[in-house]
Amino acid sequence: MPTESLSDTISDRLGWQRVFSVVDLAEHERHACWCDTAGIASRFETIPEEPFAATLARLDLGTIGISQARFTAQTWTRSGQGIARDDCDDLVVNVRHRGGAVGDMAGRNVVAPAGSVVMVDLAQTQRHRSDASDTSGFVLPRAVAEQLLPTSVRRLHGHVVAPDHAALLVSHLAALRQSAHHLPASSGPALAQTVLDLFAIGVAASLGSVTSDAGRRDRGLRVALCDAIDRHLGSPSLNTARLSRMLGVSRSTLYRLLQDEGGVQAYIRNRRLARVAAQLRIEAERATIATLAERWGFCDAAYLGRAFREVYGMTPGDYRALHGG
Repeated sequence: MPTESLSDTISDRLGWQRVFSVVDLAEHERHACWCDTAGIASRFETIPEEPFAATLARLDLGTIGISQARFTAQTWTRSGQGIARDDCDDLVVNVRHRGGAVGDMAGRNVVAPAGSVVMVDLAQTQRHRSDASDTSGFVLPRAVAEQLLPTSVRRLHGHVVAPDHAALLVSHLAALRQSAHHLPASSGPALAQTVLDLFAIGVAASLGSVTSDAGRRDRGLRVALCDAIDRHLGSPSLNTARLSRMLGVSRSTLYRLLQDEGGVQAYIRNRRLARVAAQLRIEAERATIATLAERWGFCDAAYLGRAFREVYGMTPGDYRALHGG
């Protein structure tokens, strides 16, 4: 696990806390030590398929906890005896950044490739084989999951959200790995809500249904819209019509989602100007204004200059000089 993705918890900052690591353990002790770890390790019987290695960290967002884990290949089993022993009926949400999994979950054949999300009802049996993997995940109490999702937890046991429908959740959790320690602890509940919204939307899309909560749908669509804008920000053809086709929603819906920012085109322009300003502040960045205009989707340097002056109160050249770029 990359050390830069972890930090000690600071009172006013979010931080990943290391829960388990084999770094300081002898090889013959590693799996046994993992099995003795509280939490998800106690819910499953695991059989390594290669020399065992694992790291596990947790990010507390207040309302939910996000885990990130790396494991070597192994088989995971949730037996009837285990279910009777711990009487746990939570829903486990496993987001697979790298490495696939195949198996049987209470009679359902499961194939979960990298980039997908698979759900496990801890009240039902399962056995699956996982490749060496890099995953994120979270655990939802059954009552919370039943309220959040469009169908029952029992029916979702072993359900796989394919990469196309899971992409926004997968990328959002990957970004949290890198950026969480920069964010204030007070942002935890809002980040947790975004995770749950993207999860619910992905599940609904994979089932061919729509979310019943209009607010959740709008929050998820807004995240998707802003993500699409940032990914295509340098394209001169980025506009409302193209975004409408990409997301499968009407132009009026897109405008409503960004109404507080002045609408879609205003939001795109301001995001582009922010990128230009950031590059003007970099001392080593000596690109001409015309080059920056082309790079960030402005029709020419003159238009960039007018738009920049309108927002920042000075020309791009003066801004660069002011900030020592």
